[in-house]
Amino acid sequence: MSKPIRVMALALVAMLFSSAAAGQGFDLRRLFFGAGVSQNMVSGLDDGTGLQVFGGYNFPAIVRNFYVDAEAGYMDTGKFKRSGCTGTFCNTSASGLWTSGVARYLVAPNVELIGRAGLDFGDDDGLLFGIGAGYIVNKNLKLRLEFVARDHVDSLQFNAVFYPW
Repeated sequence: MSKPIRVMALALVAMLFSSAAAGQGFDLRRLFFGAGVSQNMVSGLDDGTGLQVFGGYNFPAIVRNFYVDAEAGYMDTGKFKRSGCTGTFCNTSASGLWTSGVARYLVAPNVELIGRAGLDFGDDDGLLFGIGAGYIVNKNLKLRLEFVARDHVDSLQFNAVFYPW
């Protein structure tokens, strides 16, 4: 994806999320922040351990137990290494910004199923999709385990999500 198209796509996503937030009546208590670690896989390379940081907005329930969030963040995959390679040019990594919509369905008082779709604007730019589950520890903390697939990098992620208010 070329840089002008990425910038236009990011601007469009930001406008849609901000319009939706304005329509719902923006509430600072619905903002959240998170971070986590990931095990990242690329075909033909050894796995890399990376990290991600993100923030988002949790919209009110659409129907009973069904919620939609808007998220944006940064991910670094860590170093991948070619099996059997010993030179300095064997290591590679991917990093960059991403944005996605997240659908959450509460299946039990403290357990939710998660699905996501969005765009990656980094080294592995293009579409991203994910599925996972979350555990609600309390009103300020959630723990999530997700599998996120991008064009070239697949990630198993463990994240902590903080609601500061």
